[in-house]
Amino acid sequence: MTVYNPELTWINGAFLSNRSIAVEDGKIAAIGVGDNSDKGAFLPGFVNAHSHSFQRGLRGRGETFATGGDSFWGWREEMYKLVDELSLDQFRMLCVQCFSEMRQAGITTVGEFHYFHHDKQNDFAMDTAVLEAATEVGIRIVLLHANYSHGGFGKALSGGQKRFATNSLDAWWERVDELAGAVDGSMQRIGTVAHSVRAVDIETIKEIAVGSVQRGMPMHIHLEEQRQEIEACLEEHGVTPMALLNDAMDVSPMVTAVHCTHTAAADMEGWLTSGGNVCLCPLTEANLADGICDMHRIVMKGGCVSLGTDSNARISMVEEMRSMEYSQRLHREERGVCVDSSGMMANYLIDAATKNGARCLGISGGEIAVGKLADFTVIDIDHMQLSGATVETLGAALCCGADNSVILKTIVSSS
Repeated sequence: MTVYNPELTWINGAFLSNRSIAVEDGKIAAIGVGDNSDKGAFLPGFVNAHSHSFQRGLRGRGETFATGGDSFWGWREEMYKLVDELSLDQFRMLCVQCFSEMRQAGITTVGEFHYFHHDKQNDFAMDTAVLEAATEVGIRIVLLHANYSHGGFGKALSGGQKRFATNSLDAWWERVDELAGAVDGSMQRIGTVAHSVRAVDIETIKEIAVGSVQRGMPMHIHLEEQRQEIEACLEEHGVTPMALLNDAMDVSPMVTAVHCTHTAAADMEGWLTSGGNVCLCPLTEANLADGICDMHRIVMKGGCVSLGTDSNARISMVEEMRSMEYSQRLHREERGVCVDSSGMMANYLIDAATKNGARCLGISGGEIAVGKLADFTVIDIDHMQLSGATVETLGAALCCGADNSVILKTIVSSS
């Protein structure tokens, strides 16, 4: 058994002193009285609910605009160029680099939304490379294995998309089950993905949803990130992507929609009422000019919102938290949009970066409580960026005024 005695411990939305945390077999076994002898404030380890690690290789690329007015779709072409360039070894190296940066940013668990499957043949070699990279870095991972069947509504895969291909649903499920049987279930788990309504037909999405429930796996899907996606879905199906899913599948707390930057109010209310989750990636959504999700409505409905680093153009959960609130302030010209029922911004943002992400990934983490995974992000409370903060204001000071340099270390406890 390992026992930690942090200077401060984040429990139930507050920093508390004089607490000890006993860890056994990778989980918190007991919380008792401590002596504050371990430097720093312990938060639950940050949970990154949405990442495409290979896109770390795009950092700095696609940021020259000779004619101006570029969009997500122009960026996507730059991403396909990277896909064409990468060998298996280069792909694995990018994953190691990305996961290492995540650990430095306080992230202890990553939900890797993984659709880059193949080396030069239809071999799923990249699946193993992602898991190997996570093992090397020591980050907990839920590999969200993506079905990617079409290049758009009624379109065949082309170019770099062929390295994403999952042409047969049965063969894809066989691969998912093979991976689930190969991982340890603790440091590594498997979930499912339907990449988007434009890349996976609705009947297949329904089958993925049913199969995921049967296997106890979380399911994620990109949804309504771009207006063009919504327009194409309206033309194909006569309804928006989220309305299509609300009608076609059983939405539950095991299902997460990523982005939702252009979701209609009624569709979102239906999704949240059924228990569905939302994952936002504010830094990527800003980088790609996606738009801003209507967080005010989600907060009012008590929806579960997690955070992800997506394209990994910048890896900082502290900045993702801050950007989620600040983008709403700019959009609504109103302060304090992302707040809990008591009006506490820090509590809401920290929950989004921790326990809500754990819910979206189907893991028992994100909280410092008995029985939860013993993963911690340790904050340097003596750092100059937090100077002057009290126990009561430290959470807000972290969210509003700090960067990755305040993170002393991460602790990922394996059983």
